[in-house]
Amino acid sequence: MEAWALQTPVMAMHHEALTISAAHGRFEREAQELIRDLGRWTRNVRELLGFTQDKLAKLGGVSQGAISRVEAGKGIATPMVTFWKINQVFVKFLSQLDPLSDEARGMLERARYLSRPIPEPADEKSPFELVDPVLARLISTYHTLPEQKRQHFLHVLDATAMGMAPHSPPPPPPALEESAMERAARTPN
Repeated sequence: MEAWALQTPVMAMHHEALTISAAHGRFEREAQELIRDLGRWTRNVRELLGFTQDKLAKLGGVSQGAISRVEAGKGIATPMVTFWKINQVFVKFLSQLDPLSDEARGMLERARYLSRPIPEPADEKSPFELVDPVLARLISTYHTLPEQKRQHFLHVLDATAMGMAPHSPPPPPPALEESAMERAARTPN
């Protein structure tokens, strides 16, 4: 039997950790790509409107540094409310452009989409209603996204949470079942 065919439980655990690590890396890359895309788009809209970062920040009620981080694609830990405020400004000022070019019309549609308010709760209480308004907002935002963008949104949330969480060792891998061969090797004859 060749040596490469032998796999101990430790080797299997190491392989599983590498698989989890690879998936985490893929999620981080996708989240970063989405953030960079939003940053480029934000800069393009701001420049089309002729705004400086400072002017956009003042109109949106956010800091100039937040605008800079978003545009540089470093907004992974930027609160979602910052993106929402920026897009509220874009909707207001893109709507005032006359005539509205095809490019500006596309930007306006995206800004409207990204600045949608949370729907008002129905009068009838649901047994599954969330008490925490932040969670309700996250779920509402998720449901406003097109199907193909929802997974990216979740990756951004995951990456943000991982970046903000205190670093602690990863949880232990699940216990591996003992094979019949291992059981036979440990039992006396």
